Amino acid sequence: MRRWMKCLVIMVLVSLLSTALAACGAPAPITGSLPAPTGSTTILPEKESKIVHQTVQLTNKQADGYIIPLGHVHIVCVVTDVGMVGCGAFDVMALDAFGIPAARVKSTSGIPIATIDELLDGVVKEVNTEAAKLGINIGMSGREALDLL
Repeated sequence: MRRWMKCLVIMVLVSLLSTALAACGAPAPITGSLPAPTGSTTILPEKESKIVHQTVQLTNKQADGYIIPLGHVHIVCVVTDVGMVGCGAFDVMALDAFGIPAARVKSTSGIPIATIDELLDGVVKEVNTEAAKLGINIGMSGREALDLL
């Protein structure tokens, strides 16, 4: 089931990339390499960029964090066995149609999210119906939302 959820999230991500760029706001430049993440990390090879997979330790379980460089922005999300929390590039209402609890997070610094840590520290700005049923609310941190998933 967990593998299916990851595939579905990646498929939705790919289908929403044109909307994602507009939703990210001001671009965060990619300079050289991605920021050094904490925890267990795997860099997945791609043509000209590198997708970063990072294990994220939550209160009661581990989750999978992904950083996908796309031009001058990063698409960042953390996926649990239940749902996901992502940067402004994600249309969480579209994920609601698939029954996937999801929340969109904005950074506290005002610049677009570029790392897993920024996503965890960010503030939830949008929650779909499935996520709200689990107690996720606007205003909580990304980490708090993930702990409910």
